[in-house]
Amino acid sequence: MSNPFRKHQIMAGLLALVVLAVAIFNRPDTRDGELHFDVKGDKAYVYGTTDSASAGAVDALIRENPQVDTLVLKYMPGTVDADQNLRLARSVRKNRLKTHLERNSRIASGAVDLFLAGTERTMDCGAQIGVHSWSIVGLETYQPRNDIYDARQRQQEGFLRDMGIDPAFYVFTRDAASPQELHILSPEEINQYNLLSEPLDC
Repeated sequence: MSNPFRKHQIMAGLLALVVLAVAIFNRPDTRDGELHFDVKGDKAYVYGTTDSASAGAVDALIRENPQVDTLVLKYMPGTVDADQNLRLARSVRKNRLKTHLERNSRIASGAVDLFLAGTERTMDCGAQIGVHSWSIVGLETYQPRNDIYDARQRQQEGFLRDMGIDPAFYVFTRDAASPQELHILSPEEINQYNLLSEPLDC
């Protein structure tokens, strides 16, 4: 069955990103939400929101800083372009970068895909990972879990498989919170879906 919302997929999750995640995760050092990197030695600290111009950002980072082998995601509320965000995540894996969350890291929504793309994924106790369902701008009551066909499910599950993550994690995130809400993963949930290279013990 065709989905009338397919053409709006790039706007997935925008409502919750703007209304909720930015309010929770945005910090003064995020340059008004713009995606940017702060390189320190072999680590690049990552801040901000991804958008339609973000897909080549990691490739450019590595061209200019070939010593970087780890992305430390700090304050990242998500994405306003889900398709470009997945391309960015795949470039994280292509460049064989590790990902890490420090104890004060806060990531949500599309930023979780960037974290999961790491060849090695680690986090400190205290870091927060927020997930929710995607939605469509202007159709705030629409929730894909209530539809016969979820326009993003096959693509997201394929991405998770390629990253070595249990594809069931997608349905969990979709059902864990509505687009207007945010569910912070517990250590048990993080371990259940093998999101880290080594189990979290907090």
